Amino acid sequence: MAAHAMSANALVAKLGGVAVNKAATGAKKSACFTGGAAVPRASVRSAARVNATVRAAVSLPDGVTVEKMGKDVFNTSYYPKGEDTDNSRKPWVVIDAAGLRLGRLSTLVATYLRGGNVGTYSPSMNMGTYVVVVNASQVVVSGKKFEDKLYKRHETGRPGSMKEESFKMLQARIPERIVEKAVRGMLPKNRKGRELFTQLKVYGSEEHPHAAQNPIDVTAEVKELCYSSGMKSA
Repeated sequence: MAAHAMSANALVAKLGGVAVNKAATGAKKSACFTGGAAVPRASVRSAARVNATVRAAVSLPDGVTVEKMGKDVFNTSYYPKGEDTDNSRKPWVVIDAAGLRLGRLSTLVATYLRGGNVGTYSPSMNMGTYVVVVNASQVVVSGKKFEDKLYKRHETGRPGSMKEESFKMLQARIPERIVEKAVRGMLPKNRKGRELFTQLKVYGSEEHPHAAQNPIDVTAEVKELCYSSGMKSA
């Protein structure tokens, strides 16, 4: 019993030593605490030396200084600005859809709307153009889609009110909706996609009310991209 016994003074001294050690360790860690993790002081001094070496090795333009958390003067990558996406500066293009395949035409129209055909394209910015599609009533499809392709819609949005319509019937009734539905399915499914869709103007005939915008006719370019060397255009 005497071997396992410990005096009150010895127990207090032992616990006090542990508390002192823990307090010293905590103070040492908090001395180099940066807000996210405990970083050794040697690593901080090493990083400072590396930064000083880089600043001395890189030549800066006259009047430019490197400041902590300042402008990144070393990153020269292009990123579009607000004026680059201004709708008043966007060009207009017109495409004659007569005899063109619906799917291939829609992919190119979606590319023009997103701006994927320009070198300054950025997926997060609206770099596209306004696209006017005329003669939508003369667009064609391959195989038996003219009779078999179906378009479904809900009149009231309630179960049991779904209506089906073939490609042939919809083309005779509202030909513009065929191109609009195909292009809309190829745009992003978010707010940006809804914004891009407003830049699409589809007309069933050859007439359109956008002559004042002086649209550029890119039908020849679209036909060249729509049909490969083994296909015959209409």
